[in-house]
Amino acid sequence: MNHPVVTELIGRSHRLGSDPRNTNYAGGNTSAKGAGVDPVTGGEVELLWVKGSGGDLGTLTGPGLAVLRLDRLRAVVDVYPGVEREDDMVAAFDYCLHGKGGAAPSIDTAMHGLVDAAHVDHLHPDSGIALATAADGEALTKECFGDRVVWVGWRRPGFQLGLDIAAIKQANPDAIGCVLGGHGITAWGATSGECEQNSLWMIRTAEDFLATRGKPDPFGPVVDGYAALPETERRARAAALAPLIRGLVSTDRPQVGHFTDTDTVLDFLAREKHPDLAGRGTSCPDHF
Repeated sequence: MNHPVVTELIGRSHRLGSDPRNTNYAGGNTSAKGAGVDPVTGGEVELLWVKGSGGDLGTLTGPGLAVLRLDRLRAVVDVYPGVEREDDMVAAFDYCLHGKGGAAPSIDTAMHGLVDAAHVDHLHPDSGIALATAADGEALTKECFGDRVVWVGWRRPGFQLGLDIAAIKQANPDAIGCVLGGHGITAWGATSGECEQNSLWMIRTAEDFLATRGKPDPFGPVVDGYAALPETERRARAAALAPLIRGLVSTDRPQVGHFTDTDTVLDFLAREKHPDLAGRGTSCPDHF
């Protein structure tokens, strides 16, 4: 798959996905549109290359992309039965595929295909999620970005969300992206470089904005008895617990665990609010 559009897309994906400031591991997807050749007629067709289900942006390869014909994907809009049956739309993507091989289309395919931009990034940066999940997220988004970034009210990932974002982009031609309530961010551009630049601008602008509004101890005070153990002792306890935890989480299929005891993690675990926050996440069921 040596198409220049694909080469650009994979390079952009690697740069964005390799930095945890830009998106959580395995979170989000990127896409690009461009011309291809119909293998039957030899005629030119417009294609969408988009990260499929599974995999990580930072290590994405050609086989990890789903390749779809845009004319067929956009034709699905005409037969879309409404939000009450939008789960049926993911199966319809299989009939829009171009050629053989490639990854299975993810639930976010509609977002990438229906937005009128040649390149689209959908990412889960911590700074974007902080705005997306705030109680006053819409007002904060406006304060942070002005008219360059538009708020999209929460809707679970799927076909209707793709329609919502496409309509918002059309109604706001000067916008470079949007914050998805309870979810993450999406940015677009006419070129791969412009799209990447817009994604990074949104992420860094949100970081700077949050830094100016941050509280000294956002997770509350340190709780007695929750301070970190000495390194040798905590690692010995982790080694003793690891087989038990891995056995529990591998009941259905084998799992590989990862241990971290960075200063940031240890500080968070020692704070008053960590039990309320540790189990929360974004509502995005199909980014893995």
